[in-house]
Amino acid sequence: MLAFRIVAVLLQWIMVVISVSCTNLEKSPAPAQFKYEQFKDSVLKSTKDTVPDATNIFDAPSFTPGKDSVNLLLERIDTMWKRQAALLARLDTMKKGLKQGPGFSDEEKKVIQENIRIVDSFLLARDSADKVYCRDKECMVYAEIDKSKQVLYLYILGELKDTFKVSTGKGKKYETPEMSRHPEGPVLTKYTSKKFPGGNYMGLGNMPYAVFISNGYAIHGTTPGNYAKLGNRASHGCIRLHPDNAKVFNALVKTVGLKQTWVSVKDSLP
Repeated sequence: MLAFRIVAVLLQWIMVVISVSCTNLEKSPAPAQFKYEQFKDSVLKSTKDTVPDATNIFDAPSFTPGKDSVNLLLERIDTMWKRQAALLARLDTMKKGLKQGPGFSDEEKKVIQENIRIVDSFLLARDSADKVYCRDKECMVYAEIDKSKQVLYLYILGELKDTFKVSTGKGKKYETPEMSRHPEGPVLTKYTSKKFPGGNYMGLGNMPYAVFISNGYAIHGTTPGNYAKLGNRASHGCIRLHPDNAKVFNALVKTVGLKQTWVSVKDSLP
């Protein structure tokens, strides 16, 4: 049935978006005895992300992360699911009449209704998307990028835990702007730039582990041909990382949520 094929393709992505969005907006208690080194090791030792991610909905040519509205996409999905739910109800009545027996199972109906509830809750929460819940080192994850040194300083619970070489925008045309904010998302494992195609890291595109900050700018992994450029300005405006470091940062953001993450991009630090 069409409704359930749609669910199969979209449910996994929707659950990821919801988990890093507005559902847990208040500050969570700090993890007991959180050890960044152990977290990092566990992320890097985990099973490699591979091509099954190719079903990522953001491959659709009708949607460009950072440019198009995630809310608009979810509104379309929400409308589509509600239409499918209404159709399901009509078909259920017809099936009962024709067969003089039970229609669709309660479990089948519950799948559609639960997906509608999830998307509705996301859309209702979006009005608070611009609210600031923490700032800088008050947030559980704080990434501070120094463009003069081409370094990202990673703070966990206010304590400096790691530093990563980066590549920000090269030249005036591609200069990475200063910014200080919660990232808007989405947070993706796989993504390929449509504006600047080329390259592919392990089937995850040329922008693996992307965390979109605002207006199309993202912190993301890069491809092997760009590893040597890390530590120098080289990008088209985004903040490039080695994919191992991008994977760690991506996992941290997914763990604590967008509203407990803060990103600052500065020309230089004192």
